[in-house]
Amino acid sequence: MKDKIVELDNDRTYVILDSTYSDNRVFYYAVRLDEKEEPTNNYLFFEEFKEDDDTYLDPVTDETLKAMLFGAFTLNFVDMVYDA
Repeated sequence: MKDKIVELDNDRTYVILDSTYSDNRVFYYAVRLDEKEEPTNNYLFFEEFKEDDDTYLDPVTDETLKAMLFGAFTLNFVDMVYDA
């Protein structure tokens, strides 16, 4: 789903920057886009969940989980920088 643009129910649009897996759950790191589809300074973590045949994204609100995800995505970024 990386680089995919998603629109939430509140009409806010995000582009997925990265994903990670933890405890059999999928999480995404995304940046909000403005009305010109340019990146803003607003970032969110999302958790993927499936219902029937559809996939949904739910913003992560738990502060402990956010801290864990921040660490995981930071490690992903460091790995990408050193692999270049």
